[in-house]
Amino acid sequence: MKVFVHKAVKKYNNNIVLSIDNLNLEDGKIYAVIGLNGSGKTTLMESIAGLKDLSSGIIKYNNLNLENVKNDISIMLQSNYLFNGSVLSNIICGLKFRKYKEAEIKKRLAKYLSIFNIQELLNKDSKKLSGGEQEKVCLLRSAILETNLTIFDEPTSSMDIESTLKAEELIKNMADGHRTVVVITHDIYQAKRIADEVIFMDSGKVIEIGKKEDIFNNPKHNLIKAILNI
Repeated sequence: MKVFVHKAVKKYNNNIVLSIDNLNLEDGKIYAVIGLNGSGKTTLMESIAGLKDLSSGIIKYNNLNLENVKNDISIMLQSNYLFNGSVLSNIICGLKFRKYKEAEIKKRLAKYLSIFNIQELLNKDSKKLSGGEQEKVCLLRSAILETNLTIFDEPTSSMDIESTLKAEELIKNMADGHRTVVVITHDIYQAKRIADEVIFMDSGKVIEIGKKEDIFNNPKHNLIKAILNI
């Protein structure tokens, strides 16, 4: 999914927390969004996902408005919110809401459950999971929807290394074809492993965007040079 953000501003109590002149996300790419705490990463992504309204500006999706494509967008929030019920009910709740047939739900479950091998957790109360288990469930809940635009906010921060690498492999596979994936991450090495392009943010603005090789090897902005110790 192509996303176009133009003159996007978000204010809280007259304080500008987001100010994006122009930002284009292209089909079939993985974008890593990096920045210090409070740089506006989550606000931007939640605005693109339709969870927050802009104070001004526009966001277009394949030249359409949000109302026309909202079922083609999914987001995994950093808070890892899980609904009351079992792990299984949480993973498939989006498919149920979209009224997928049971045969398709079973097909997708078989496809995605094997990634983390969590079959033994399916009947467990979702509220009794560890932090890493919660992240796996939330990641699968978003991935199983197979939306054209998927956004992840720190999707592996509580996972061990083995699970993180499996999650990253899933994320890379999701961008096949015309699907677009955006990952907010504090992990520079993760961005290097999975991203096609990198978006650096500071003070609510995009200060640099480009291919990961260019950003990590030859950044232009002094803040990025300081963060990367270049």
